[in-house]
Amino acid sequence: SSQTPKVGIIVGIIGGFIILLLFSSLLFFLCKGRRKGYKGEVFVDVAGEVDRRIAFGQLKRFAWRELQLATDSFSEKNILGQGGFGKVYKGVLSDNTKIAVKRLTDFESPGGDAAFQREVEMISVAVHRNLLRLIGFCTTPTERLLVYPFMENLSVAYRLRELKPGEPVLDWPTRKRIALGAARGLEYLHEHCNPKIIHRDVKAANVLLDEDFEAVVGDFGLAKLVDVRQTNVTTQVRGTMGHIAPEYLSTGKSSERTDVFGYGIMLLELVTGQRAIDFSRLEEEDDVLLLDHVKKLEREKKLGAIVDQNLNENYNIEEVEAMI
Repeated sequence: SSQTPKVGIIVGIIGGFIILLLFSSLLFFLCKGRRKGYKGEVFVDVAGEVDRRIAFGQLKRFAWRELQLATDSFSEKNILGQGGFGKVYKGVLSDNTKIAVKRLTDFESPGGDAAFQREVEMISVAVHRNLLRLIGFCTTPTERLLVYPFMENLSVAYRLRELKPGEPVLDWPTRKRIALGAARGLEYLHEHCNPKIIHRDVKAANVLLDEDFEAVVGDFGLAKLVDVRQTNVTTQVRGTMGHIAPEYLSTGKSSERTDVFGYGIMLLELVTGQRAIDFSRLEEEDDVLLLDHVKKLEREKKLGAIVDQNLNENYNIEEVEAMI
């Protein structure tokens, strides 16, 4: 009986040690889990560089009046461009921040504001240095608007064909960098977004250029926004003539491959400086499509004849052939 207190003490010490060990192990795994959870929210681009962390709810909901004032009541003089999803307006907020406002048209939202906001938040999570960042939105009973940062150098289409006197021409190294940047942006949409995002309208006008002339792919994810019921099969083909893949036209089914087709046409635009479809070519030949025109000259081994004359022969013909 004299040994009983000693046994009790020993059992108590061992029990306390076991409880402490279990508690320490639990605390370790909880901390480890939290660190892993944080890493899961960090978006990494294809080059392996960590981009800034984005969480749901960080988008700003703009008031209609705020955007109306920023764009001077959506004045025609502030229109930056127009596509299948609506017009884009340049705007300046009260703090002098420059923005681009896309005013969506032809939208159907059976789920109302909640469904629209869910799709908007999914787009906002696609964060990559070669993708146009969504900074906010606005909804009213009759309007849907998206707000983006303003790109100082506008679009590839503008830089190829709409330059004002005195503005610099895109040189060949810059065109190569644009091609690579746009490819990285599209790869992120296809391979790193869940669910993957199919662009459906890849073209020079939708590849924007920041202050350093880096490619920034815009207008992605909009097909779902104008009709949240859509899947990858749509009864209404969206896109721009000359950039639409033949199988998309015939089946209405879009995929990564339809985006790759549009990207390929954009590469031809970078090389030639020409539009994807040009009816003025009918005066000399039957090919109004840039793709058919390039194929013809390739068969005739005259690829040098299609290179943008604004380059003044400052390019590498082997790189041109590789891009084509």
